[in-house]
Amino acid sequence: MSGFVVRRGAPWSRWRVAAIKPQVWAWCETPLGEATLVRERGPRETPEDHANGGETWTVSLRGGAATLSVERLLPEPVHSLPRMGKGLEGTVDGEPFRLTGRPALRPARRTVTFEGPTIDVRMTRRRLRNRLLEHGNEIGFRAADERWHLPDPTDHAVLAVCLFEWARLEDALGNPLLSNP
Repeated sequence: MSGFVVRRGAPWSRWRVAAIKPQVWAWCETPLGEATLVRERGPRETPEDHANGGETWTVSLRGGAATLSVERLLPEPVHSLPRMGKGLEGTVDGEPFRLTGRPALRPARRTVTFEGPTIDVRMTRRRLRNRLLEHGNEIGFRAADERWHLPDPTDHAVLAVCLFEWARLEDALGNPLLSNP
């Protein structure tokens, strides 16, 4: 497979509706098998959790053989971006990790990072393309036709790419002066 495209399973109007019960919202075929996204109501531990209505998003490969789960994401990416600056907690295959998004004026310094004991995946924009780095080495990119090209993908890289696309985290790689939060 020369590349794969991550598409939404539900129309955009339905996508923006809050998830109440666990439900499959999207799926796609990847070089490592089928990936699915399950959205469900997130934890409600603080008053802010109740007010913001965050959700738990779980991406799984091969029917759950590899999973990545992030708490307190929102279906509208503009509202998730301020939270990403502080970092969102998640788990990858049962190990904790942190999802952060760092805006910057220089495009090469804008990143979305999945970082933990077992995962180190970063998305950045270089030469007008979204690039994927794992452990500091570039392992893939998204072409103009929206296909992700990963010559030798790992489970963590594919899970991160799927969540990056489905949660529209690409907005974190945009120019902070032009954003409208």
